[in-house]
Amino acid sequence: MPSFDKHTRIFTSKENTCLSKICEITKTCKASNMMVTIYLTKKDFFLYCSDAFKKSVGKNYIRLFDEGWNFWFSLIDKKEIARVRHKLIPFFSKPNLQESCVIKYHIINFYGERIFLKHEVLLHKLKKQIFAVNYFVDITVKEKIEHYFRIVEDSNDTLIKKEPITIISPREREVLALVADGFSSKQIAQKLFISNHTAITHRKNLIEKFRVKNTAQLIKKASRTAELW
Repeated sequence: MPSFDKHTRIFTSKENTCLSKICEITKTCKASNMMVTIYLTKKDFFLYCSDAFKKSVGKNYIRLFDEGWNFWFSLIDKKEIARVRHKLIPFFSKPNLQESCVIKYHIINFYGERIFLKHEVLLHKLKKQIFAVNYFVDITVKEKIEHYFRIVEDSNDTLIKKEPITIISPREREVLALVADGFSSKQIAQKLFISNHTAITHRKNLIEKFRVKNTAQLIKKASRTAELW
């Protein structure tokens, strides 16, 4: 029997056979620094998390097995949590083995450290169970380096033409993130529980604030000046 976390739920004999099939996966994780978690979509609980994941999140990682996604969402930056929820929850509610989900966001771990993660989810079917394998890559250093170059570039631009800093509200940030993910105004309205008219107004205001002509230009310019991912 594979050595899973002691907080893993009790499985039937048939499910234990299923677990033994992924024992090699956990061995691979132990031999690497990759942050990995395995989630059973039908049973709605986490089966496994790698040592690298535990180290990065901190000793309260154990709550992942008791509270599931609610614990993980509690770690995410409050400004980004809505966007993450809107992307992950529908992905699990209608699993498609042909698709993957990739999203970038910040978390605050047990030690109070702000970490920028690239989170990729791949779905696999085994013994009639759907396993969601979550891969997390810490790209905090990359973000800092890219941010430095943006500051330098913006500084050079101000020598030619000074532009005011674009300030957007938390709601506009949510709308902007959803626009970046390719959602229409109607879809954004449904996800944020606002009217279609309000969603359209937010989009127009953002285009105005960033001084661009269309949505494509909006995403391109906003990604240089706001932490969307």
